[in-house]
Amino acid sequence: MQTVDEEEIETIHLYVVREEVARPSILRVFLALVTLSILLVLCTLSPSAQPEERLAIRIPAVFLPAKSFTSSVPIIPTGIITYPATKAHGTLTVTNGSVVSQELPQGLIFTTSGGIEVVTLSSVFVPAGSAEGYGFATVEGRGVGSGTAGNIPSLSINAVLGTSLYIRNLQAFTGGKDSYSVKVVTAQDRQTAMDTARTLLTTQEAKLHEFLAYPCKESSQVTNRVVELSWACQYVTYAVPSYMKVTHIKLIGKTLFVDVVFAARPRIIEFK
Repeated sequence: MQTVDEEEIETIHLYVVREEVARPSILRVFLALVTLSILLVLCTLSPSAQPEERLAIRIPAVFLPAKSFTSSVPIIPTGIITYPATKAHGTLTVTNGSVVSQELPQGLIFTTSGGIEVVTLSSVFVPAGSAEGYGFATVEGRGVGSGTAGNIPSLSINAVLGTSLYIRNLQAFTGGKDSYSVKVVTAQDRQTAMDTARTLLTTQEAKLHEFLAYPCKESSQVTNRVVELSWACQYVTYAVPSYMKVTHIKLIGKTLFVDVVFAARPRIIEFK
């Protein structure tokens, strides 16, 4: 009879442990972010419009009838001329009732009843009176003060000098004027009016959309402090396809050289 050795039973402990999920590489994440950033920059900086093409074309010029523009601008005077006051002048008559002749010196002053003074401008010899009548002489006089107050009426001077000389102004004094100022037109005033007229014509001319063939011919005249300015302008017209935008025009003879820009049309690629 066979016998079996009894061995001790070994106890084995088993532990179940879940394996961690593998994480992506950090390098791959970094490269993905860099690639996305580049794509965003390219999309932002890339033009949204279609590429443009430039072209120079020649077009026959169609000359339009000449157009005229006119403008009238008043000249506003800013210059000032001041005229000084002037003194009145006239004649004094001297009568001598004496049998002795007399001589009066220059610079004698006589006063009217209103206080206006008159001075003699020269000496005067007055002959003696006789049986035929008084001796008399005349001498020029002038107002001492300036202005219209010196225009005294006749007989405003009625003075007695000594015992036998009578001094009168038989006629009114004239020529006395008060000082006054007047505005006058200066060269700068004319230039200012001319510049204003040109500005108005420029505004009128800018409303036309035709091409100006040549510089406008200008003519002007000044009458009654008014500047009248005229422009005679020659225009040409032309036609280009609607999808083209004109950037520059030059007229040579009767031909227009036109620079245009337009969006390139997409090309159709055929596959066989």
